[in-house]
Amino acid sequence: MSPGFVVMVVLFLLSLAVGVAVGEWFFHLFLKAVPPVALSQFNSQSSRIAHWLYGGGVGVVLFLWGLLGMAANRMLSMMSKSAAKS
Repeated sequence: MSPGFVVMVVLFLLSLAVGVAVGEWFFHLFLKAVPPVALSQFNSQSSRIAHWLYGGGVGVVLFLWGLLGMAANRMLSMMSKSAAKS
């Protein structure tokens, strides 16, 4: 495996982990905001799954944002090298 592929996999896994952590954090905020009388076991568990899926989406967005930043950095470094040669 190339080092670039390993970096992409690690970046993807870390982004997903951060995203799921954000989803879990929002789930705990949800539990604090909703009174226990209005919350059933089904609502609690389905909300947890929904928050995890939301967190997974956030993780994918973070991964794409990181890829965009790496691509921009690569393009800027190539532009500065070509400007230095001129």
